[in-house]
Amino acid sequence: MKNMKKQGKKHFSGKGLSIKQKVTLWYACMLVLIVLLLFGFIFSISRSLLQRESDSRLEEVVLDFVDDIDFENGSYELDDDIRFYEDGVIFSIYDEQGRLIAGSVPTNFPADTVLKAYSFQTFSTGESTWSVYDAALSQDGQILWIRGVLPSETLFSVERTMLLVLLIACPLLIAVALLVGYSITRRAFLPIEEIRQTAETIGAGGDLSARIPTERTQGEIRQLADTFNEMFERLETSFEHERQFTSDASHELRTPVAVITSQAEYALLPDATPEEQKEGLEIILEQAGKMSSLISQLLMLARADNGSQQLTMAPTDLSLVASMTTEQCQDMAGQRQIRIDCEIAPEIIVDGDQASLVRVFLNLLENAVQYGRSGGFVKVSLSARDGSALCSIADDGIGIASEDLERIWQRFYRADPSRSPGGSNTGLGLPLVKWIIEAHHGTIWAESKPGKGSCFTFQIPLRQKQNKDTLL
Repeated sequence: MKNMKKQGKKHFSGKGLSIKQKVTLWYACMLVLIVLLLFGFIFSISRSLLQRESDSRLEEVVLDFVDDIDFENGSYELDDDIRFYEDGVIFSIYDEQGRLIAGSVPTNFPADTVLKAYSFQTFSTGESTWSVYDAALSQDGQILWIRGVLPSETLFSVERTMLLVLLIACPLLIAVALLVGYSITRRAFLPIEEIRQTAETIGAGGDLSARIPTERTQGEIRQLADTFNEMFERLETSFEHERQFTSDASHELRTPVAVITSQAEYALLPDATPEEQKEGLEIILEQAGKMSSLISQLLMLARADNGSQQLTMAPTDLSLVASMTTEQCQDMAGQRQIRIDCEIAPEIIVDGDQASLVRVFLNLLENAVQYGRSGGFVKVSLSARDGSALCSIADDGIGIASEDLERIWQRFYRADPSRSPGGSNTGLGLPLVKWIIEAHHGTIWAESKPGKGSCFTFQIPLRQKQNKDTLL
């Protein structure tokens, strides 16, 4: 097991690159690639411009040289100030057969070249390269060729300089790209690092009240941080409810267990009379019944939470359920001299679980009688309205304070212990009622004023009448 944990931790930490490092490398590579492409484009354009400028200069110099030649009657004369080397260009003169008759050619210049009138040529031998421009003078059917040869060292020197600059600048460029990329990535991932640290703090210390700071976050990172904060808030609320639920359930079960234990010990005393033993057994049975009811409610709510509590939906006459439960509570109401008035419309049909709906009516009616005013009334109304069954159960009892009205749906919550005569209220009835109503796609709400009574109202959708159904 230890080895598995070590492997899991090792796998979690990972030996590969982090996302931050990967993004930095991608950024640096893309930046370097773009710069290299741009440099290559500039290099290509510069070379083309330099070549064009070199050819233009060569042509101009050769044509100037031609202007200084007088070709007449098969012979030529040169001006006194003419030179066969000017501006880096070497001049040579050829006869019609291509024999060199004046000037010179560069060392290692190829001897078997072709003369082409007024066109550029490039010749290479080994490491030397020359640009060549030929001009032709024609008179009386005779041709005199003038050639200008320009070594390409200047052009190659510029290219070598650019390549040298590239070789020097490229490592520096990569270093700058990595530093800038890492800085930008670190800033971009700083909110994610804060999310990780907050989650780690919560995981290590169990402090669910911690939240991710969102002051410096924007866009998708802000949405992610808000989502995590909402999740932490729900987790905190859920764990708090779970702790409160466990504490309240323990407290509710501790009282009947203590009563059962004390009564059993008392009944086992040697001097206990049969009447006292019988009384003790009756109290034990009563407390066991309370425990059974509490456990049943807890089990149903737990199943509801995890989605395993299934309701059997079928066509149900809600009017019949209301009348039946009202009749069942008449004895309890009579003991407190409370009158139950009914306004129940007939044949209110819904799709529902009959047993669960009976539990809803019994719980609301028992609460109305229990917290009603002695000698007062409870009014039950049921009607169909806007495609829903609308039911209200009102009393003129002690009522509920406004600050407690929204909390009555919480499990084990009781606004005032004095509201539970004899400690019979566990605080689970209303949460169970709310879940049942919502499971029937309905809603329930409460209205109350202290000293004037309460009214609980719920509505659930009516059954859509399609065929003649057999009612339960």
